[in-house]
Amino acid sequence: MCTMAVLLLGSSAILLSAAGELRWAGVCLLGCFGLDGIDGALARRFGVSSPFGAQMDSLADLCGFGVATPLLAYHWLNGAAPRYAIVSTCAILAICAMIRLARFNVLPKEAQYFSGLPSAMPAVILGIAMQLDIEPAAGYAGLIGCLAILMITTFPYAKFGPLFTLRWWFWLISIPAVLTNPKAAFGLLTATYLTSGPALWVLKRSPRPAPAVTGSSPPAGRETAGASMPQTFAQLPEPHARIAIIGAGFGGLGMAIRLKQLGIDDFVVLERGDDVGGAWRANVYPGAACDVPSNLYSYSFAPDPGWTRTFPLQPEIQRYLRRCAAEVGLERHLRFGHEMLAAEWHDDSAHWRIVTSKGCLTADVLVVAAGPLSETATPYLPGLQRFAGTAFHSAAWSPSYDIHGKHVAVIGTGASAVQFIPEIQPEVSRLYVFQRTPPWVIPRWDRSKTVLERGLFRKLPSVQRLARTGVYLWRESLILGLTFDQRMLKPVEWLARRHLRRQVDDPELRAALTPDYRLGCKRIILSSDYFPAITQPNAELVTSEIREVGEHSIVSADGTERRVDTIIFGTGFESANMPVARRLRGRDGRLLADAWGKGAEAYLGSSIAGYPNLFLLLGPNTVSGQNSSLLTMEAQIEYAVDAIRFMGGADIAAVEVRAEVQAAFVSDVQRKMAGTVWSSGCTNWYLDAHGRNTTLWPGFTRAFRQRTRRFDHENYVVRVRSSQPLDRGSPERAL
Repeated sequence: MCTMAVLLLGSSAILLSAAGELRWAGVCLLGCFGLDGIDGALARRFGVSSPFGAQMDSLADLCGFGVATPLLAYHWLNGAAPRYAIVSTCAILAICAMIRLARFNVLPKEAQYFSGLPSAMPAVILGIAMQLDIEPAAGYAGLIGCLAILMITTFPYAKFGPLFTLRWWFWLISIPAVLTNPKAAFGLLTATYLTSGPALWVLKRSPRPAPAVTGSSPPAGRETAGASMPQTFAQLPEPHARIAIIGAGFGGLGMAIRLKQLGIDDFVVLERGDDVGGAWRANVYPGAACDVPSNLYSYSFAPDPGWTRTFPLQPEIQRYLRRCAAEVGLERHLRFGHEMLAAEWHDDSAHWRIVTSKGCLTADVLVVAAGPLSETATPYLPGLQRFAGTAFHSAAWSPSYDIHGKHVAVIGTGASAVQFIPEIQPEVSRLYVFQRTPPWVIPRWDRSKTVLERGLFRKLPSVQRLARTGVYLWRESLILGLTFDQRMLKPVEWLARRHLRRQVDDPELRAALTPDYRLGCKRIILSSDYFPAITQPNAELVTSEIREVGEHSIVSADGTERRVDTIIFGTGFESANMPVARRLRGRDGRLLADAWGKGAEAYLGSSIAGYPNLFLLLGPNTVSGQNSSLLTMEAQIEYAVDAIRFMGGADIAAVEVRAEVQAAFVSDVQRKMAGTVWSSGCTNWYLDAHGRNTTLWPGFTRAFRQRTRRFDHENYVVRVRSSQPLDRGSPERAL
């Protein structure tokens, strides 16, 4: 709809300007720009692509810059506006064009697209002409108008280099046509411009034989999960990067920052969203905050003395990540709106071929930092499809949604739900909290940090490091009860029970909120306002299972029907299943989801046999159950960086962990997992469908950091770049 409206408004602006109706043409131009922005925002939000493609999407460039500049020239010729106003407007147009260049220049540096520069040129030429006091003449206006139309319609999003390699007959036809009959040339160019998008859309979807590109297509009969490799991409030279990083959350940005700090500059960060932050970009529900103190929930190599609270809120965490990215100059490496649809290892050329929502690229090394909280988990509720109200997961919360006065049902009582329930309870008319299992809740000792405290951290960084160490040691001590002797958790259980007794007076409600499993088996919740919110008159805790969802209600298993306007799922994420596995194919085209058919496993949570040059961040069995997972994630980052430096220093084409090494590591982890509190009988998000804990690290974070302090290449099959692809039946060539 937005694209068609842009088409109509843009065409109207062109016709109105030709007829001399400058005011209405200006109104159409403003609408064209606005709808183009809305169109792009909706496309990024819902992952929808227009069949008209980039040609139609950039119609705002045609109308905004191709029409606006001749309009300004018209005012200049007729003295209809002051010079300063025209020059200022020219400057604004040029700046807008260059902002679009910086904002949408999203491909790797080997194939940069200079879409903003052609758009800026007509306005720049006009502004310079006025500043040089060149006598206005109709020829200048015609030249500027033709230049704008030619550069924006004929060559949208084209590199300068290929422009000069076009066939001679193209220049022989197009230039005289524009000079002799601008109106006819303009009509032809506009028609080509508007029809090229649908034509390309049809061609891309028409069946055709696979191109003869070695290793570019999967074997016959093999289905690509998530997305197939588009054949049309294989016909064009694909941009290449030494390292491709998937995700711009804490993991992806941390990896990128360390590469920059070490002088490694040939990498890209592919992010499906429109900003950095990962889970902290997506989760904007009321009260979103971290359960780890701010002094510990930050990079060790990028401390921040300016945290305003003990437990940081979502906006402050995202601002921290933006600042970290800006300080090292990551802007030109970030590729927003690039969702990884599929990636496949090509053994003959020793690189990964990555398909994104905006095209393909290749990379020598692939670092997957999608994170365990990237894909939401939504339970099946009978009848949900006929619910007439609004239903959404907390990770898809829209700040513009008005919840005031509504009857709201919250499904789940996990960490996210416990944070937003106290925030929405005063706003809603009725609040129904559907609880399957009560969580262990301990007080959240949060406070605002004083100006003196922040100033001290800024002046004496060693004091903040000492505070960070204290928080680390306190949280690390929990591992003794979680893994070695569960009796050591008794003091924390006593604290949680006392917290419940002090905040909930009703014996029946208190009994419903009392867990019947060992503390730590499920995630421990920190909150000081959840219990008070549940006890309010407009709130009701429902422990009966949901039988079905009606058009305007939810019916529980006991037969009670409750009127509901809004359903909010606070049911967590697909942490144990790692949906990214359905998009990765290794050597011989094996899908990672198939390789993980019996459960996710990786050596040190980072490397997988059969998937060379692949490094996971927060992969299987790396999340800390007692401490900040940034600690284990940083250890993996240093491990991957050390591997990359090793490969570069020895001219290594590929490294792949040995299958027997991986199997021994996984066996050792699962042996240590037996007897821990996480395996004591409750249902938690750490366990996969087979009942194996493939999420947590069963020990001290220090032990994990020691295991990953250097890249142990002796446990890998190492292939020198000059050698041929390894024959798996012959002895490997290793260093």
